[in-house]
Amino acid sequence: MLVDVLDTLGRVPGVRRITVVSADRSVRTIATRQGAHFLAEDKRGLNNALRLALRHARNRNAPASLILPSDIPLVTPDELTRLLDLSDGYPITITPSKDGHGTNALLLRPPGVINPAFGVNSFQKHQALANQKRLPVRVVNLKGVALDLDEPADLSRISRLSLRNRTGNCLKSLDKTRRGLREHDHKNS
Repeated sequence: MLVDVLDTLGRVPGVRRITVVSADRSVRTIATRQGAHFLAEDKRGLNNALRLALRHARNRNAPASLILPSDIPLVTPDELTRLLDLSDGYPITITPSKDGHGTNALLLRPPGVINPAFGVNSFQKHQALANQKRLPVRVVNLKGVALDLDEPADLSRISRLSLRNRTGNCLKSLDKTRRGLREHDHKNS
């Protein structure tokens, strides 16, 4: 899924630099192969890792930072272009997760205008942080960004779609394997 998200980001006009932050060193290979920059973090949690990335973006004089998770295989370049277009003039733009409680896209202009607060009820937390600073927030609902893979039902929902990316190919392969195992079990019963 990470490769799919990176591929998508690479096709969005206006995205100048892609940075992947992870404590997993094997992710470095994937990120650099996809043309992204890699920042190693030291396993102090997602929000600390994101603050590191935002500091890095500020130090490079980036005008904005878009934070996306790697588990949104339905995201499209059109959706992200729309997100960027609709965020114009707003210091904070948020796309909620499918349940409306989480945050699946957080655009900050400038980077670090608020601290990331991912976790339980992050959508509300990000809005509260913006309200504390009296900053306007734009909420942009996007189907592909909203559907992240958090539980088995999400995987089942996505596997029924005709994805034309690496995630889709992997799910098709898993489905064929699962069907083959069922047929094998049925013959041996």
